[in-house]
Amino acid sequence: MLKTKTYLVTGASGFIGRALVERLQADGHSVRRALRHEPNNSNDIRCPLDASSDEWARALEGVDGVFHLAWSTVPRSANSAPLSDLTTNLAGTVALLEAMRRYPGVPLMFVSSGGTVYGAPTETPISETHPLKPISVYGASKVSAETYALVYRRQFSVDTRIVRLSNPFGPGQNARGQFGAASVFAWRALAGRPIDVWGDGSIIRDYIFIDDTVNALQRVMNAPASVFSDVDPVLNIGSGKGTSLLEIVRVIEELLGVRLQINFQPARGFDVPVNVLDISLAKRLLGWSPATSFVEGMQTTLAQLGKRSTDVSA
Repeated sequence: MLKTKTYLVTGASGFIGRALVERLQADGHSVRRALRHEPNNSNDIRCPLDASSDEWARALEGVDGVFHLAWSTVPRSANSAPLSDLTTNLAGTVALLEAMRRYPGVPLMFVSSGGTVYGAPTETPISETHPLKPISVYGASKVSAETYALVYRRQFSVDTRIVRLSNPFGPGQNARGQFGAASVFAWRALAGRPIDVWGDGSIIRDYIFIDDTVNALQRVMNAPASVFSDVDPVLNIGSGKGTSLLEIVRVIEELLGVRLQINFQPARGFDVPVNVLDISLAKRLLGWSPATSFVEGMQTTLAQLGKRSTDVSA
């Protein structure tokens, strides 16, 4: 029988965080969400990302593991405000790591960015040993947070584990924003709106369905410490396959049986041409691999978005 545990989840109100919390609770675990505002229930706690180490320490009391997903920026906003990105995200993460020193043996899993920490890759798929050469402020701060996490592991025996996540998509993502091309394109297609494509549409990314993402995060958290005795606990998590922006459009067109209007926009300086992750280490160490193809994930996403729009208009 699965032992129930108590987990602290930062970034629990985000796309991945909501899906993770739902899964953990469905599995019978207790979840404490670290929130920026006063909580509505006794399980949660007010502890924003820029909290002090003492505030983090109070949030950590009695937990069996920490999923650290909170991050206040996306690539575009981080480039617009580098100092804010530094003082909130990096300083807040280090304060959390400092608090973790008071709770030896409690794993902390940090969700980094497999899409930005490597920069323009010299080879694909990209393995965890590829040089870290981010070209965006967002990627630089993620690399810095990774570095601190590993230093705290080596110097202070904090059980940090790092997931370099590719591009998650699926039901529950904010499809009306500008972040998450797969879900955004799906919503705009169903709404009959033109799709904005940055550059010529040839940019390739590694898209992973949200269910596979949550499965992977749980595997990393639940892995015995001995799994990482010979390697740094840094794992790429993605589909291992690349899909271009124009291929996303083609898949949606085929699934919906429509022709979509595309508005090509100027290329963005922080977008690398291709990013596809090598996920063989996660397969070998954790026995994990994604179960959902991009087409299957998009089919589910379109169905969910279509149902939501029907429910709203009913």
